[in-house]
Amino acid sequence: MFRTVSALAVSAAIALAAFSASAQDMHRFAIANDLSGPSSYHGKTYAAGFNTYLKEVNEAGGVGGKKVELLQENAERNVQKEVGFLRKFAQQDNALAAIVVTTDGLFAAKPMSDSFKLPIMGIGVPELATNPSHPWVFNIFASYQDTVFAAIDHIFATDKDPKIAVIYPDSQYGLEALRAAETRMQKYNKPLVAKVVMALRETDATTQVLALKQAGAKYVIVQLAGAHIAAVLRDADKVGLDAMIIATTQGMDREPDLILGQANGANLAKRFLGVGPWAKWNETAIPGVVAMRNAVKKYDNTPDDKLGDVMYSNFVQGYVNAMVLVEALKKAGPNPNGEKIRDAMNQIKDFDTKGITPPLTFTADRHKGTNGVKIYRINVERKVYEPIGGWVTAN
Repeated sequence: MFRTVSALAVSAAIALAAFSASAQDMHRFAIANDLSGPSSYHGKTYAAGFNTYLKEVNEAGGVGGKKVELLQENAERNVQKEVGFLRKFAQQDNALAAIVVTTDGLFAAKPMSDSFKLPIMGIGVPELATNPSHPWVFNIFASYQDTVFAAIDHIFATDKDPKIAVIYPDSQYGLEALRAAETRMQKYNKPLVAKVVMALRETDATTQVLALKQAGAKYVIVQLAGAHIAAVLRDADKVGLDAMIIATTQGMDREPDLILGQANGANLAKRFLGVGPWAKWNETAIPGVVAMRNAVKKYDNTPDDKLGDVMYSNFVQGYVNAMVLVEALKKAGPNPNGEKIRDAMNQIKDFDTKGITPPLTFTADRHKGTNGVKIYRINVERKVYEPIGGWVTAN
């Protein structure tokens, strides 16, 4: 028995020593991802984009002679698991920064982040994560609030008396959009005509669109995922709701085939607008997008006509998030840790993503890189999202 315990102890010590040596030879970022839960396509695509950029960095020699990796744990969109993995990343894995998937997870981690001592960011980008500013929490991109503000400003630019409504899930993610819409409507001294809840698990929007039709809504801001957008458009057409459906960030999480693939898809697409904080994979006039496409073709052998199957929305988000963290790693100097990465991020000014986003700037008092967004429509012939103009910034 004694020999067995001793052997196990020796094996554990060797494994720990091997892990420690590996950690010293590698710069590590980490994500409490969703790899099998309800938003796994968000998490998997985000990680794919992040890792694509790391492949470029590592092929060029890494940072300070060390390679950079993304450690993934599967939190299955469970907030408690996300927080637990953040603790593990900080205490066991020598991670330099960490990412969570959910908005609720980001809020849950916020009061504990002083103990983690890791810069934390999310696939979700709620305004309240960084406003007011928090020492350890960052939004790399414009927030959900910024997309809602831009959508409402765009509506009022062409319609002086619009009837605007919101569909949202009853969660922190959904309430962010509702708060933003109510706040922005005050600027124009107008109320929302309807506020309608739709759960993330729902696939039929008939009840919601009937309520919107009764309220006389002509513009509907939807804070949900792409599958929900397709359902709202489909069921609005079914009940005769004559309204423009406007998706926020995650509403363009997939390519528009979910909309175009429906029986009346081409007509449904005419009633769609989207607002997003990063460029799309098909915007080939943007140098950063071209570089990203070339990397995917190089490392994954993906042909041009299949890039949209790989590089949809959260892929781009992950790619840019990796760009920012690697930039902070370069600025952090030798022997980086979470605190040095945080301080280095606070020194990033006008960081050029080569057009994938507006230039990104962080300070100790401002942990949101930009509030610039683009407004998109669907190009039915090409089956892609295309921008209506350039970056817009809501005041």
